[in-house]
Amino acid sequence: MEFSQSVQHLIRENEPLAPLTWLQVGGASRFYAEPCSLEELRCLVADAQRLGIPFRLLGDGSNILVRDAGCDGLVINLSSAELSSITVTENKLICGSGARLSHAISHAVGAGLAGIEYLAGIPGTIGGAVVGNAGVKNCDFGSRVTRVRIIDSEGLTSDLERSSLQFGFRHGNLDGTVVVEVEIGLEPTAREELTRRMQAAWIVQRAAQPPSGTRGVQAFVDPDGASIAEVLEEAALKGYTEGPVALSSEFPGFLVVNGVASSDQVLALIGKVTQSVHARTGIQLQPQLRIW
Repeated sequence: MEFSQSVQHLIRENEPLAPLTWLQVGGASRFYAEPCSLEELRCLVADAQRLGIPFRLLGDGSNILVRDAGCDGLVINLSSAELSSITVTENKLICGSGARLSHAISHAVGAGLAGIEYLAGIPGTIGGAVVGNAGVKNCDFGSRVTRVRIIDSEGLTSDLERSSLQFGFRHGNLDGTVVVEVEIGLEPTAREELTRRMQAAWIVQRAAQPPSGTRGVQAFVDPDGASIAEVLEEAALKGYTEGPVALSSEFPGFLVVNGVASSDQVLALIGKVTQSVHARTGIQLQPQLRIW
C-alpha cells in the first residue's frame, strides 16, 4: 500500500497502541503516523481516502479503548508542536486540536481571559473537547467556540463559523470530522480572580477522579436527571468487577484496570453494567469511552 512520498517516512506498521491510552490495553494499529505539520496531516488524510483505509485521530488517549484485535487502518497522532500550538490574539485563544485542554486553560488564565477556567481538571485535548463538548455544571466548551478549522476528504482545509456549529450535552455536530484548529472567544478578567476559579475547579475535578497514575477512565457520563453514583447504587453495581477490571467504588462512573487485562474484559464489564442498569432502573447509560 503506497502512501505519498512526502509522508512515507512517517508511516509505521503494526504500532502498539496500548501504551498511548490511559487504560493501557488493546492491540496495534495497522498503520500509524505522527505528522509534524498541517501539510503532512492533510496529506495523510487525503492518502487514507485515496487508499480506502479508515483513519482515526489520537489525542492523549484519555477516552479511548482499543480492541484486542487492534485497528485495521491508520491512526494519526496529533501531539506535534505545530498541531498542538496555542496562541492568544486579542480576546481569543487559537489552539491546535492536539493541544491539551489544561494547557489552553493555563494560557487563557495567564492572559487574563475568562470563559474556560471552570473546565480545569478535565483531561483530554482541544480536539476531543470540541468534538465531545467537554463540560461541567453550568459551563461547556462548545459555548465558547467561535470557529473550527477542519480538513475534508481531499485534504483541504476550511473553516466552520459559529453559525454552523451545534453543541449539546457532551456532544456536537463534529463527530467524525477532522478538526485541526479551534478558536475560542473569551472575556478580559483579572488574572487573580481567574487563578482562584481555575484552582477551585481543579480541586473539585481531581477530587472526583482516581489519583494520577491510575489506569482508569470515566466509562459513563451522568444520565439526565440523575447522577451516575445514584444509578449504580440503585442497581447494586458499585465496585462491580470483571477479572482485573472494576468499577471504582470510590469514584462512581470510573473504570480501573489492575494488572494484566484485555479489552474484551473491559467491554464485558461495560456491557454488564449497561444491561443491568437498564433492567433495574430503565436508564440507558451512555458510554464515555470511544471503542476502536
